Amino acid sequence: MKKLLLLLVIFPLFVSCDDSKEKKLNWDYPDENAEIKTFNTKAIDDKELISRLEEDFRKGKFKIESKEDKKEVSFSNCNDNLILKIKGNGIRRYYVKRTEAKPKNYYPDFMMFIYEFDSEAEAEDVEEEIREAFFSGNGFCNGKGHDYLVRYKNKVVRLATRAHMFMDYTKEYSEKIKSYR
Repeated sequence: MKKLLLLLVIFPLFVSCDDSKEKKLNWDYPDENAEIKTFNTKAIDDKELISRLEEDFRKGKFKIESKEDKKEVSFSNCNDNLILKIKGNGIRRYYVKRTEAKPKNYYPDFMMFIYEFDSEAEAEDVEEEIREAFFSGNGFCNGKGHDYLVRYKNKVVRLATRAHMFMDYTKEYSEKIKSYR
C-alpha cells in the first residue's frame, strides 16, 4: 500500500517535468521565424478629428500637442508568431495632458496615435489585427500597456497611457471618438 501511494505521488512529478525545448511558451514568440505583415499608411487629413477632439479636450481641461511623427510602428502577436508593421506618412502622434491639477497635485496625461489608411475597410482590418496582437500572450505580448483602440472613418486611433490610474481618461476619449461616427 505504501509503495502504491509513493508511486502515485512520484509518477505525476516525472510526467509534469518536461524539459522539452520544442515546447515554447507565449512569451517566446515572435521569434526569428515570425511572419511580418506590413500595412502602409497614407498621409490624408486628420484635421476634422483633431478639431472635434480639441473642443472636448478644452472642456475636460486638457491640451493636445503634436509630437514628431513616426514613420513606422510595430506590434507583436505572440499567439500567431507574427509581427505587424505599420509604415508610411500617415502616422500621427499627439501628447494630451491635463492643464489643471487633480487632487494630490497630479496631471493626467496620455498619448494618442492616429494611423490613416486609404479606406475604412482597410482601417477596420488593421484595427482587428492590432487588437488581436494586444490580447495575444495573455495580454502581455506588447507590454502591459493600458491602450484603447477605436476606429474613426479611415483612421485607427490608439490612446495609450503609462499609468493605470489614467485609464478612465483614455476610455472616456475613445468613447467620444466612437460617438463622432
